[in-house]
Amino acid sequence: MVKHRDELRDGRLVVEALRSGVEMNTIKHFLNVDDIAILRKEDMTKEERAATVLRVLRQVGKGYDFNFDVETTNRIVCSELVYTTFTGIKWPTEKTLGRATISPDNVAVKALDGGPLNIVRLYHDGRVEDKAPLEVMRKLMVKDVTVAKQ
Repeated sequence: MVKHRDELRDGRLVVEALRSGVEMNTIKHFLNVDDIAILRKEDMTKEERAATVLRVLRQVGKGYDFNFDVETTNRIVCSELVYTTFTGIKWPTEKTLGRATISPDNVAVKALDGGPLNIVRLYHDGRVEDKAPLEVMRKLMVKDVTVAKQ
């Protein structure tokens, strides 16, 4: 944590994987998007939360994984960041071009049907989805899968 003290003091509390690599940013910077699902693993102990924070901070400075391969550890993408950080979850992966990959939908599915994640907030097209956010997310995922198969 000492290594990241200055970033934390500057309010860079979010670790994210961007094309430029894994970096720490402010919540304002991170939330500059139209669509986002904020998910939380509720049943973590204080010790598990601390270990999770340390795991995510260890990813800062790694390059972006343009191969989207979860089996590599020196480069990482956004969904791999979750995969690597939350080790107590059995994540669904897919084979894509011979590589094991994890997509944002593979992460989101863990909030459906009693999965280990809970949806805290959903923004779609820049608006908060207050009414049945889980069902809205489910429909968006089905829509994305349908479009991808066409």
